[in-house]
Amino acid sequence: ILPSHSAGCCHLLSFFSSSTTGCNQDCNIHKISFAQPQSSSFLITTPATNMKLLRLLAIITAAVSTNADQDPIDQAICLKQADFVNGTKIISTPGVYKLCENIQFGPNAPEWGQVPDEDAFDPNYDGTYKTHEFGLGFFSAICIASSDVTLYLNGHKIEQSPGHALMQRFFAVIELASSPFISGAGPAQFVDEEQGFVAAKNIVISGPGIIGRSSHHGIHGNDNAFVKITQVEFIDFEVAAVSLNNIDSLEISDCNIVKNRGDVAVVGLFSAARFLRPYGKYLKEEVPKHKVKLYDSTTGKKKWKYSADIYDNLIKAINNVYQDVIYGNGHIDKDEHPEEYHLFNNPFRVVDGPCYAFLVHGRGPAVGGQGEVLNEEDDTATSSNVIIKNNRITDIRCWNNEVPALFGDCDDHGCVVNDPRGAIFQTIKTFDNEDPYLARGQDGRYAGNVVSDMQIAVAQAILDGIIPDIPSRQTSPNSINQDIIKWAKKGAVLAPKYICNGDSMHHVIKGIIAIRVEDTKGFAIEGNVISNIENLSVEAFSDCHDYHIGASSENLGEAQAGNVRVISVAAVRGYDSSNRRSTIKENQIGVDGGISSGEANNIIGIDVQGNSKDIDIVRNIVDLQENVFEDPSDEFIAVRIRDAVDGSVTLKRNELVQEAQILNTEKLIRGRATRKLNKRHAHVSADIDWSVGGCPFASAYATGR
Repeated sequence: ILPSHSAGCCHLLSFFSSSTTGCNQDCNIHKISFAQPQSSSFLITTPATNMKLLRLLAIITAAVSTNADQDPIDQAICLKQADFVNGTKIISTPGVYKLCENIQFGPNAPEWGQVPDEDAFDPNYDGTYKTHEFGLGFFSAICIASSDVTLYLNGHKIEQSPGHALMQRFFAVIELASSPFISGAGPAQFVDEEQGFVAAKNIVISGPGIIGRSSHHGIHGNDNAFVKITQVEFIDFEVAAVSLNNIDSLEISDCNIVKNRGDVAVVGLFSAARFLRPYGKYLKEEVPKHKVKLYDSTTGKKKWKYSADIYDNLIKAINNVYQDVIYGNGHIDKDEHPEEYHLFNNPFRVVDGPCYAFLVHGRGPAVGGQGEVLNEEDDTATSSNVIIKNNRITDIRCWNNEVPALFGDCDDHGCVVNDPRGAIFQTIKTFDNEDPYLARGQDGRYAGNVVSDMQIAVAQAILDGIIPDIPSRQTSPNSINQDIIKWAKKGAVLAPKYICNGDSMHHVIKGIIAIRVEDTKGFAIEGNVISNIENLSVEAFSDCHDYHIGASSENLGEAQAGNVRVISVAAVRGYDSSNRRSTIKENQIGVDGGISSGEANNIIGIDVQGNSKDIDIVRNIVDLQENVFEDPSDEFIAVRIRDAVDGSVTLKRNELVQEAQILNTEKLIRGRATRKLNKRHAHVSADIDWSVGGCPFASAYATGR
């Protein structure tokens, strides 16, 4: 018996074969099988055979004596700050790794106090970092593009630097794949079809240690299998501590969510500005004479603008934000840079979209509504065997910035108006009553800014066939058409039709969900302590022509931005390979601190949604807020079982301070009447949005909802 990851296992393999391809001093456990000899002559044949047997015994003895008393972490490969100087540390070889010091990830940063150049923090595409995977920048500090990897945090902290977190708005401290998106998903083509997508399998990430600041996720992955995350402390992520899509066999245990990030300086429109850079740079360098005519709201006249100048203004605005936030007081200076403040300032300093502690989802990004129907026919599209147990989750705060999207015309169907990265062409702010106007002024005419001017210039160049479509600079998702361009050019009055309930990328807004599990066969959510959850969203926008069709049918009738679900499961089942049922058991919700939102339709402890079945909800304690008790007329609901849920879901021996709603039987568990949900505008038409899930990149994970 050889120790895991020992050098001896490779020596043992070499005894039987001259080839040890893929073998190194950090190889994983190898299982050697010996056939039963047909006769004793097998053991004693020739002197040479006897010598081989003696050598084999010596190898085994040496390996065991050398490694038996050593902790595997002592033999692990060290990761130090120097490994991250040039960018992401890509782990492409099986083995055991450990942090040997604290890591702050911020490659290619400007010198302190210096103005960043236009390519600051970007990769050098020199062979290590491919333009497919890294086309939108360094998406992670550690990229595990291999199976059979153990990573010990070893008592250290790894995080994104403040500057990189500002400038790289999509990021995971640890990515469990060669790319942050599967093929066909995301705001670019991230997967080189020749090299393919490499998902990590058989992974252990173990504390003690801290996964810190991240502009999106602590740990993120797609299509993974057999992942264990244990004894990790998460702090200062923006979207989720852990977010995994299409995971087979996951355990998240004994982790501590201290808080999510509370010093976020910018809203999603800043991401749109950053994403536009490759297009503007192409126009400046390759088509320097390209120009567009735009209405000038200050003079009331039309004015030609060179795209190169528009691009320079965009870069200047980005740099102004960087200098204010990084070299200043952590926020945009309203007096020094009023336009940047108006466009990008985040008034609540927490992420302006849905946020989570742990998110488990089916195949593809979790940007649509919550699950309705589990895909029973394709196991590759669903997660399975998920354990989330004995974790402490506290101080999760965010607000959902509802971004009304203009309803436009895309060839033979309706669509929302977005740029080639999928970012909405924003004309109005819903959270600023004093000055809500963005690209559309109070008089209905074009009121240009550094982002909208760049979006218009890029859209015109795409429509004219000037910008080529390449994987890192796609053009096909653009839906800013000639109608919008003509409006921006002529100074006409625009009477907008807005599609609501989406964020800056037109992802469905869903409020806060501390633990979200959906599209999953077999799960156990047990022994978690969850407290101090606060949704800071403002009142929902009301001037809506229609609502995001990507939302599940159960949620079409209400705004979601202000809602809180502490534990939410949707389109889930019991375990597929046995009659074992899924469980939500012995969790404590709100006991150590309340769950709150000023603009909620619903604040729910445990929410079971979609066509779900075979779940036991047992011995949970739910007290959402102090001095709030059973009252069907308020927003507080301890447990809710939605209409489509199968009757096989059971509630047993739970301690619920607020009421339970059992909507699939049209009654409350304690005999109260079913609470009527707030009615909102019904859908006008089924073809006004993408038919495959609600965003320009939905085709890779279409499930018919």
